[in-house]
Amino acid sequence: MPGRDPSSATVARALTPRLALLLLAVVVARVGRLAEHRLPDPVGDALGDVLAAALVAVLVLVVRPGMHPLAAGLTGFGLCAAVELLRLTPLPGALAERWPALAPVLDPAFSPTVLLWSAVGAAVGGAAGVALVRAVSRRGRARTSRHT
Repeated sequence: MPGRDPSSATVARALTPRLALLLLAVVVARVGRLAEHRLPDPVGDALGDVLAAALVAVLVLVVRPGMHPLAAGLTGFGLCAAVELLRLTPLPGALAERWPALAPVLDPAFSPTVLLWSAVGAAVGGAAGVALVRAVSRRGRARTSRHT
């Protein structure tokens, strides 16, 4: 097509729903880390918790891109809640001692507000991920129908 950059057309063809979700996951993870470390508390902590749960919901969609947004959000929240409730046991401290790289994820301090922020984040992540999958899929179908 005249006027179109062939490299952008190649990138658009290569953008599958799963790849789009992985790119979204990278962005959400990076913004979440920045929020936690650059914004003052309690805003930074809350936004970090929201984005961490959104990341989990997006990663659920990476595994199952066709999942309904409610199912993705509930699954993401369930995983986040399980990790948070695990903090009521001595297991996170023991695991973090044995594998220090797990310490940021398995902080042994339980916080009920994290459950609230996780619910918000998982809902947002599930909805955003499904919207992205639908947009990428729709664009792919439109492109395919133009070329046939």
